[in-house]
Amino acid sequence: MSTPSRARVVALDVLVRVEQERAYAPLALDGALSATRLSRRDRALATQLVYGVLRWQGRIDYYLQHFSHRPLTKVSPVCRAALRLAVYQTLFLKSVPPPVACSESVALVKAREPWAAGFVNALCRHFARKWQELSLPAAASDPVKHLAVVHSHPEWMVERWHGWWGFQETAAICQVNNEPAPVTIRVNLTRTRPAELAARLEAAGVQVEPGKLSPAALRLAGVGPVQELPGYAEGHFQVQDESSQLVAWIVDPHPGQRIIDLCAGPGGKSTHLAELALERAGKIGQVSPVVSVDIHAHKIRLIEENARRLGLDGWIRPLAKDARTIAPEEHGLFDAVLVDAPCSGTGVLRRRPDLRWQRRLEDLRDLVRLQRELLAAAARLVKPGGALVYSTCSLEKEENEENARWFLERFPDFEGSPLSPHLPGPAQDHLTPGDPWLLVLPSQFGTDGFFIFRAVRLA
Repeated sequence: MSTPSRARVVALDVLVRVEQERAYAPLALDGALSATRLSRRDRALATQLVYGVLRWQGRIDYYLQHFSHRPLTKVSPVCRAALRLAVYQTLFLKSVPPPVACSESVALVKAREPWAAGFVNALCRHFARKWQELSLPAAASDPVKHLAVVHSHPEWMVERWHGWWGFQETAAICQVNNEPAPVTIRVNLTRTRPAELAARLEAAGVQVEPGKLSPAALRLAGVGPVQELPGYAEGHFQVQDESSQLVAWIVDPHPGQRIIDLCAGPGGKSTHLAELALERAGKIGQVSPVVSVDIHAHKIRLIEENARRLGLDGWIRPLAKDARTIAPEEHGLFDAVLVDAPCSGTGVLRRRPDLRWQRRLEDLRDLVRLQRELLAAAARLVKPGGALVYSTCSLEKEENEENARWFLERFPDFEGSPLSPHLPGPAQDHLTPGDPWLLVLPSQFGTDGFFIFRAVRLA
């Protein structure tokens, strides 16, 4: 019996875990790679296979279901993952001949479920001979099915986006979601300036370009692990997408204000809030620590680690607590309250290709309930004249505009606050927010999709 390549064994294990256990693909892959001694080349192949299959699973399954005599749902998880690996390599990896892709997947199944190897072998070979004869759904007759299959997204998701934004915009969003996400960093303005850090990175061979929306953003290309980049250990930057960086600007922290971040882990927005307040203060003593709340202990540890590396550990006060239970009688009122709520994550699918297959339409009901509970808790903590900012990395209207409208109706002592005065210069040049909220689509600037809403409590 032939032995499958170690890279494909790792890829198979990760894909099965992602589907069966709803494992977080980046962590599952990192754990699998750490447990094996693969060469650099094999690590790269395993990574490409995992993310490639997850991104293109919709189109892959369209082919498999056509050529299979049994429903894919009736096939074992191991067989399903092995078949997807074979089809992905045939469709997208020119360096792998179809017979090799087939034989490797058969070897994977023989090592786990030998009784199914014949089925996998027959289906792989049938696909390799006939796949080019199968047409994909036509846009003219069924635009939603066409987009879902061609761009490999769940049909329920595509149908919603198509209804809101039309064919071209939906296609553009899906295309961006199938591209590898860039590495974007936020320069720590309390320690260095963007031009200085960019020069250091370029001297180390990194390709750098300024961000389009945030003045503290740099987009990097040709990078390996960010922990090895110049300036990382010194706390000169934090990895954070540009659209996410806009949140702290819209909170608009100033010296002397009390600020609380209710869903803070792993600390990206909390540390950005502290940096902005410190930079504006000039004198460190004028700044109150940002209270960074998270219900998960491991995220509290990440907040502490990030704050320490960025030189902000004195200006971040972590609090392990369910944000919905924080009472003003215990913690007082705040000048600004941030709710970066747990959400469906449909704005960050390029970073989480596994998420598009794990999410279900029915998930939105429970997420919206949680988001509204968090908004209600946040409202109790805002002092008169203070601001509440709500953000998600979702594209779904229920989690975004509908929640904002619900909040303004439910809490008449708040009113929507225009975003434009709080946006940094680059964003003001490119964005026209529909006051009092803003939705950045992934297709607009190559950033994550993000929604931001701001309201002020009447004095």
